[in-house]
Amino acid sequence: MTPTKLLELFRLETDDISEPYLWSDKEFFIYLNEAQEIFVREIGGLSDRRSSLTRMTYKIGDQFKKYDSRILRISGAQDEDNKFIGVRNFDNINNAIVDDYGARFLNTLDDTLTGSLSYIITDVEAKEIQLYPIPDTAGSLKLFIKRLPLNEVKDEDSILEIADQYHLCLLNWVKYKAFMKQDVETFEGTKAAEFRGAFTDAIALAKREKASREDRKRKVAFSW
Repeated sequence: MTPTKLLELFRLETDDISEPYLWSDKEFFIYLNEAQEIFVREIGGLSDRRSSLTRMTYKIGDQFKKYDSRILRISGAQDEDNKFIGVRNFDNINNAIVDDYGARFLNTLDDTLTGSLSYIITDVEAKEIQLYPIPDTAGSLKLFIKRLPLNEVKDEDSILEIADQYHLCLLNWVKYKAFMKQDVETFEGTKAAEFRGAFTDAIALAKREKASREDRKRKVAFSW
C-alpha cells in the first residue's frame, strides 16, 4: 500500500476528512516514517546484499573503515574474488578466530600485523569495522547486512520498504502519535495506548514469522 493510500485511510478512520485537518500531511508522514523505522529496528533490520551500502573499498594500510549509520549489523562479507571474509564481534574475538584446521590462532589483536585480509571485526569502534590483518593490498568488499530503510518517508511519492502485509500495522503507530498530540482536540490517552499496544502486537507477530523463515539447526535421526 502506498503512503498516499495509507494517508487516505488514516483520515477516514480518524474522521479527519475536513480542512483544516487536525493532523497535517507533514505530521502524518513524520509519524509514518517513525513507524517504519521502529518496525524495522524491532525485527532486526532489512536484509540487503545489493544496495550501495553493501559496497566498501579499502587501501593498503587501512586498519579501520567507517560504515553507514543505517547499517544495524554486518552478517557476512566477500572480497572481489568472492572469497568469504570472516566477520567477528570484538566481544568474542578470542574464541572466534581460528585457522584452516580449526585451531585458534589469535589470543589478542595485533595492531601491527599485516597481510591478506581475513577478517572484519565489528564493535571495536563506533560505526567502524577493523580490517584484520591490516591489508597489504588494496581491495573491495561486498557486505551482507541488516539495515534501516534507505530513505525517509517524506511525502506521497515515498516508498515503504517493509513487506506489504505489514503496511497497515504502521497506522497503529501513526494513530498512537496522533492521539498523543498535545492539543485539546487531538489528545486521547486511552486511544493512544490501545494503538501502541496493537503496534507492539504486530511487531511480535512479524518477529515470529521471520523466525519461522530463518534456517534453524535440525536434529538428524539415523535408522539402521
